[in-house]
Amino acid sequence: MGKQYQPSRGRLPGIEEEENMEKESGQAVVIVAFAMVALLLAVGLALDGGYLHASRRQAQNAADAAALAGTRLLADALLQCRPGSEADDAAVQQAVLDLASQNRVANDGQQGRVRAWYVDAEGNRLGEVGAGTIPHGATGVEVSLVITRPTTFMRVGGVNHFRVPSKATAMTGRIVQMAGGVLPIAVPLQVIESLEPDETFVVIETNQHHGGMFCRQDDGLCIGDPASANAHQGWLNLNYIYNTEHLSQSDPLYRTFKQSVPNRGCSPNPETSVDDGLKGWASGQCPYPFPIFAGNIGGTDGDFIHGEPGARQSSLMAISAFEGQIAYVPVFDYIYMSDYMAENFPQPEGIGWPRAGGGRHAFLYHIVGFAAVLVDDIQGHTLVGSFQEALIREGQILPDTGFGTAEWCSTNETPQLFGVSLWR
Repeated sequence: MGKQYQPSRGRLPGIEEEENMEKESGQAVVIVAFAMVALLLAVGLALDGGYLHASRRQAQNAADAAALAGTRLLADALLQCRPGSEADDAAVQQAVLDLASQNRVANDGQQGRVRAWYVDAEGNRLGEVGAGTIPHGATGVEVSLVITRPTTFMRVGGVNHFRVPSKATAMTGRIVQMAGGVLPIAVPLQVIESLEPDETFVVIETNQHHGGMFCRQDDGLCIGDPASANAHQGWLNLNYIYNTEHLSQSDPLYRTFKQSVPNRGCSPNPETSVDDGLKGWASGQCPYPFPIFAGNIGGTDGDFIHGEPGARQSSLMAISAFEGQIAYVPVFDYIYMSDYMAENFPQPEGIGWPRAGGGRHAFLYHIVGFAAVLVDDIQGHTLVGSFQEALIREGQILPDTGFGTAEWCSTNETPQLFGVSLWR
């Protein structure tokens, strides 16, 4: 008998190939699944990363706004010589919380937390805002806040929330630098120290006996002596400003342009031109385009501005546009003669020292601050107005006077112009 055929005990043909294909298909599904998860995480990271960046910007904006709002109310209490009562403190706290809330940072302890402190001129914390009083020496408000935001796709990776902290400090103090926009008329510091807030004065420009004097309207008493070093002599020539820290022509703040300012209006380019005249600057239509720096009283820092003796009627009448409004003016402590400065101060580059009518003894006013004036009336060659307590946002400040330390509160002086600025 021949051999009988015995079927193979192995797998049937084609079955092994099918199983291999099933394994490969299963592996591909796993790989695709992991790839999808990775892709979702990458997309989630991108989306949530953008959300995080926007939240950081939002938190910083909220902190900035809250610090400025609280400090403005602190400055108001300081200027008004209020005692810093519980009501003042509560108002500062409410201003901080309101501005934070307006920037979508609510102090609810869950999605947001806001805290604030009073600080001194060095940034040291003096006490928490909302504790019931404003501490002695406070010059600003520091705000610290945290916002909590939910994630989106990153929850797949187990990250459900992120926290974004931010903080800001704002200070208040005397304005020591204004970026233009001031009237070209200087006020003696002696006047600021003598007149009370809202007390009406008259500037008599051409009176033979009281030329350039600030006089009380009620009794005619005039402040300052034209023969002394702190009298008012006329308008400021804003085309010549001397500053010991800005003597080089290559300095962006070098402002020694010419020796005689024209008495004309605005030039075709009022944003940058230094050829505008007193009439243009006084009208407010083309504000002086360069910053003016205030120095220390009795010092040699800050700006020395050339004065133009005598009133110019067309320039004075240009101020009539400010009637019933607040205008800002520089304050000076002393007047220096150009020949004295030529012998005792560093020499400026360029055209040298100004001269009065081609001769010597040109007046240079040493600027030590700024003041707010309510312009009541323009009468012939005189200006009638009153100094105001004012708080502005523009300008660089010097936070040297803390809460409860202001001298004008005991002497009834008119305070110089105050501002509020971020201080980080």
